[in-house]
Amino acid sequence: MAQSKRIYSPSVRKRKAYSTAFRVFFSYLWLNFKSKIFGQRYYNKRITALHLKNADRIKIRIQELQGLFIKFGQLISNLSNVLPAEFRAPLEELQDHIQAKPFSEIKESIQEQLGDDPDNIFSAFNHEPLAAASIGQVHRATVNGEEVVVKIQHKNIETIAKADLTILKNLVRLHGYFMDMQGLEHTYDQVAQMIREELDYKLEAEHMVEIGKNIEGNPSLSVRVPKVFSEFSSAKILTTEYCEGIKIGNIDQIENWNIDQIDLSKRLIELYCQMVLVDGYYHADPHPGNILVNKFGEIIILDFGAVARLSSATKKAIPELIEAIVKGDDGATVQALKQMGFLGSDKDSKKFVKRLIAIFKEFIETEVELDGLNFQNVKLNSGLSSLAGIIQKINLKEVSNTIRIPKDYILLNRTVVLLLGNAFNLAPALNPLDVVQPYIKQHVMNKDNGFTQLVINSLKNQITTAISLPNELSSFIKESKELDLKEELRGVKKILRKIYFLLQQIFFAGLLFGLLYLLPKTAGLATPEWFNVIYFGGSGIVVILLLRSIYRNNKL
Repeated sequence: MAQSKRIYSPSVRKRKAYSTAFRVFFSYLWLNFKSKIFGQRYYNKRITALHLKNADRIKIRIQELQGLFIKFGQLISNLSNVLPAEFRAPLEELQDHIQAKPFSEIKESIQEQLGDDPDNIFSAFNHEPLAAASIGQVHRATVNGEEVVVKIQHKNIETIAKADLTILKNLVRLHGYFMDMQGLEHTYDQVAQMIREELDYKLEAEHMVEIGKNIEGNPSLSVRVPKVFSEFSSAKILTTEYCEGIKIGNIDQIENWNIDQIDLSKRLIELYCQMVLVDGYYHADPHPGNILVNKFGEIIILDFGAVARLSSATKKAIPELIEAIVKGDDGATVQALKQMGFLGSDKDSKKFVKRLIAIFKEFIETEVELDGLNFQNVKLNSGLSSLAGIIQKINLKEVSNTIRIPKDYILLNRTVVLLLGNAFNLAPALNPLDVVQPYIKQHVMNKDNGFTQLVINSLKNQITTAISLPNELSSFIKESKELDLKEELRGVKKILRKIYFLLQQIFFAGLLFGLLYLLPKTAGLATPEWFNVIYFGGSGIVVILLLRSIYRNNKL
């Protein structure tokens, strides 16, 4: 118990978090240094084992500290283009392996929030937790003859959260500096805001009530949102209806219940189409632990701590973004992204947009079949996996260095990744556009012939461009040549700088080996003190200069 209390101390948490971060960082730095001596094959043979070792180090430390580190570990485990593949499996285990708090602590929290002992407030209260998470844990209970679940926020979580957010901000800043990902601090601010919102259970109760009412309007989805018992809830206690079910990822049980998996996958996608595209207000954490299925095939949504809204500006900008990408219009694409809340300098944004347009054009050419000018005839060659492929190709480092990502997009991106994972697990052959098309046509394109109109607008743009081309051709070619020349000069400059650093490293390495060769020659001699100071001080300076040169070369 004393050890547990020590873990709550901000100073202890800082020391343990920073020590692990620096061990991981220097392990990679040391391997990188040795690879300069022993070669790339030496590095390639050892990097996978080092990834696994560091992933285990991080997982063990997160499980020890718990708090917000669990939440960040869960978020990172879903960002497959941020970490090496070896990191994902250990961090994904954090979803299901969170240590529960003792009942004495839970009892004290309920007394503080609801004014009495839980055994007096509820007809029955199970002292053993049903589930535990990073911010709180859940216990089953009975109230007024109804079975309920009571979610209790961990004691001192606000103090822990404040300390953890400071630690994580410093680690993100350090990671951004060394990995040259300068936009990460803004992304961190957005994630931190999301976590602060999750600490307010009153806000979560409001989300459940409002989204539940929205879903009631579409009974064909067969979805349940648990009822909230507000009189037994507070800012740190949330009491809701108990709903029996299994995780949506439990395919064996779903098959045993003879539930149509394709229908279940379609209804899950339709549910999120309605929440995102129709209501603009959606549950943003659909990992398998939060989406249940009962024996009647009903979908049950749990945990409304992470909820987001799709703004009217974003809904308006989506068709404009699609049209701009199809037409290859960099300027219009940048403008649409800005309307959606993405910020960045025009120069950097246009670089990223060119990459984005290239990815989507390749996707359209290789994955999309279009029979006639009708949006309803769009087909995907590879189903859900092809959409996931786009997400993999958009590198987070490239994004973070060029544009600022709004919180709404972080949540939407995470939602889409988790949703596609659940849907693909249920029905790998399902074409998601078959489900999404009616919603996009009605609520995004907002036109009966939306895709036809998009193509017509694209053709108009091409005709306009062709008419104006003679007047603009000269300036365009001149600008292109200048841009190409600038890019070539940048490339030449980069090569020259790498050669310069390589020669620097050879010089410093030769000097260091010369000093090391000299050491045994002078070992038996009575050398003056000033010689020893100069010798060892000079050797240290050479080592520092060598490491500095290697680091600067790697940053290129």
